[in-house]
Amino acid sequence: MSEAHHDITPPKAAVKLIRFIYEDELLDDILGDLQEMFQDRVESKGLFKARMHYFKDAFLSIRNYDLKRRKVNQNNSIPMLKNYIKTTFRTLAKNRVYSALNIFGLALGIAACLFISQYVSYEYSYDRFHSNHENLYRVKYMVYRGEDLQINCAAAVPRVGPFMKENMPEVVDFARAYPMSGVIERDNIQFRENRIQIADPAFLKIFDYPLIHGDLETALSEPNTVVITESIANKYFGRTDVVGETLNLYTWIEKTLEITGVTADVPENSHLKYNFLISYETLNNQTRNDDGTASSETAWGWYDFNTYVLLEDGADPKAFDEKFEQVLYAERGEDFEKYNFRSDFPLQPITDIHLYSNLLQESEPIEQGDGDTVFFLAIIAVFILIIAWINYINLSTAKSLERAKEVGVRKSMGAYKRQLVNQFLTESFVLNFLALSLAVIVVVITTPFFNQLIDADLSRAFFLEPNFWLAVLGVYVLGSFLSGLYPAFILSSFRPIQVLKGKMTTNKSGILLRRALVVFQFAASVTLIAGTIIVYQQLSHMKKLDVGFDMSDTMVMRGPEVFAVDSLFGNALDAFENEIISNPNIEAVTNSSNVPGDEIFWTRGMRKQEDTRDKNFTVYLVGVDQDYFPTYDIEFLAGRNYDKSFSTDTSNVIINKATMEYLGIQTPDEAIGQRVLIGGSDKRTIIGVVDNYRQQSVKNSINPLVFPLTENSASYISVKLNTDDFQSAYEESKAIFDQFFPGNPFDTFFLDEFYNKQYANEQNFSRAFTLFAFFAIIVACLGLFGLTSFTALQRTKEIGIRKVLGADISQIVIILSKEFLILVGIANMISWPIVYFLMDGWLDNFTSRITIGVSVFLIAAVMVVIIALIAVGNKTFSIAKTNPVKALRYE
Repeated sequence: MSEAHHDITPPKAAVKLIRFIYEDELLDDILGDLQEMFQDRVESKGLFKARMHYFKDAFLSIRNYDLKRRKVNQNNSIPMLKNYIKTTFRTLAKNRVYSALNIFGLALGIAACLFISQYVSYEYSYDRFHSNHENLYRVKYMVYRGEDLQINCAAAVPRVGPFMKENMPEVVDFARAYPMSGVIERDNIQFRENRIQIADPAFLKIFDYPLIHGDLETALSEPNTVVITESIANKYFGRTDVVGETLNLYTWIEKTLEITGVTADVPENSHLKYNFLISYETLNNQTRNDDGTASSETAWGWYDFNTYVLLEDGADPKAFDEKFEQVLYAERGEDFEKYNFRSDFPLQPITDIHLYSNLLQESEPIEQGDGDTVFFLAIIAVFILIIAWINYINLSTAKSLERAKEVGVRKSMGAYKRQLVNQFLTESFVLNFLALSLAVIVVVITTPFFNQLIDADLSRAFFLEPNFWLAVLGVYVLGSFLSGLYPAFILSSFRPIQVLKGKMTTNKSGILLRRALVVFQFAASVTLIAGTIIVYQQLSHMKKLDVGFDMSDTMVMRGPEVFAVDSLFGNALDAFENEIISNPNIEAVTNSSNVPGDEIFWTRGMRKQEDTRDKNFTVYLVGVDQDYFPTYDIEFLAGRNYDKSFSTDTSNVIINKATMEYLGIQTPDEAIGQRVLIGGSDKRTIIGVVDNYRQQSVKNSINPLVFPLTENSASYISVKLNTDDFQSAYEESKAIFDQFFPGNPFDTFFLDEFYNKQYANEQNFSRAFTLFAFFAIIVACLGLFGLTSFTALQRTKEIGIRKVLGADISQIVIILSKEFLILVGIANMISWPIVYFLMDGWLDNFTSRITIGVSVFLIAAVMVVIIALIAVGNKTFSIAKTNPVKALRYE
């Protein structure tokens, strides 16, 4: 044509007339249809005649002016809603495969989100059941020598709680809990109990542990009294009404305790757990000095006491810390200056302890959570849910060709755009509701398996909480609306004439959006896969790491607590070890105060004998006998082991390499013969230096260790086995133990299992990460399948022409797959820096960690490509094999 392209437009006057006649609700559709007819007439009849016809159509529309004067009745009543729902179910039934994929994908995403939300909510719920939790704080204990932080501990000193109450008006009350373990006995029935706390009378007042039997005011006020939990009452007595009954305690404190109360069992989401609460006055009587004071009340250096303060409403903990620092200095500043150290006692919110605390002497170190891990899982939950919604969008638009004809017919029969939008939004709400219902059923049924997988204790009672259902309702409404909005507006915007004539044009912005959604899905999937690989590699690294000692085939017995005559214990222990080593199934035996994997609470200050007090540093002591180092195969760098033929070895000491370095000694050989002071007065000579070994996990740094000779202090008895018949070795050892230590429970564990419990959180995180990465990939593949179908339908004519021109199936498959492989490649490029940033930060929590290599990203990329090819392969092959005649008939 001779006219410039920009002049091929309908007459402006006619367009203005159309705009004047029709309501906005109808205007877009009518202008669109008239524009299509105008373009067709320009091509067939020329521009002048096309414009005349446009004027004619505009004038004929004057008869519809009444539509603007009266409100268009779109009938959004209940009958119309019922019609929407009925139509929705017909559509779902008609398209069973796509409906199933949509429902399954959404259900999988929602189920994964519910699982993670349940776990995350449980982790954040720790200690929030206390009515005063917003005002409850634990007092930390931090010791600096110069600027060097040497002690960062969860347990404080016994004096600080009363001192705060006396000098800080913001403190409403305080309570201390001194943890211990021992043997509890009743009527010749003995059990070793580990959750024993010696507690102040205020303990049951500031914490919400309901008292079932007993008087709250007096339960912990008298010496030699104990409050027990409901489970313990049933364990020892078979009933709970046991106030007035007695139990015998055997540990470093041996007492007969009167039961003065029974509480409900401690909730699992409590950072501090107990089965026995012994009155604090019992400990005071045990530590009473000649002047009548008790060390358990006055000591500033005995840091084994979990101390909690309840502040008044509105108290600022930061301002409290600053104020208390000055009060403390006024009390202890002279000691700080004299000995070149200072101690701080900052407050820690009780609700932060479980997830954001990793201090020495945590109450339940194995159960300690990880805030970063929980945050990662929460992000994964959001990702999976978004992926599921994106999957719905892609699958919905994949059916756009079929639905376009439906829209064309509906519009030609008089349906308005808003009615169509409502119809498609109704489909979204119904489909999301079906998916949500399926997801809830799946979660309810599989919660026990999920608990087993990640070693959690999630309850189905979670589903009875109103807040949970409010959150679910919010997510459901938001998700249904957002995921349904785009398909609704896309499908309702099709032009009737265009779709009924079989002419479909593709909106470039729509294509870009769908591609962007697929890229997001697979970027999230790559992130999860790469993250899973990194977590797995770090766990493997930790397990394979040379820990510096041999833990294989080592059975550990907890030492006896009950012994009739203490002075004869050493003889009995020697006789026991001689008897047990004579067993051919046993290679070695040793006794010690700690074993690897056990947190060391025994600490002292140490320095060279010639150094001044300001050179003191904190060391951790492990009492050992002469067989400890050979049994655990710990390497000597210099010097010798303890020897029974050297009677002076009780005045000697063995240290590890880290202690040598703290002392400022350059080489192990140089350390031999050096004189040191331990605890200010205990003079020892270094006779040996052993290599550093990992007393605890790689999350902990290697501490300076000192190994004094303590032959008769047997908290643990370690037995090295040389047989595969562990059961026989166990039974033989038990018989000998019972013979020499009657009245003591035979409590054993294998060291490798005990040591690896330190990695339980990482192992659970790895399993959860893997599971939800798998979920995300499945849902993403469903979306990719939908986009493949959509693209193939859009390119039906192209495929037919290519096959007519001789293209074979493999060429068609490559053409159709290339686009998705490019999208997957883009997803990889986006996800790699995100993975590196997030996982490198996570790895920084470990003192020994892997380096994130290129192989991680390549493996993740290859896996995603393979998964993508599997997802699109079947559909691509089926389309490639289509008869070209059928393909061209589309036109």
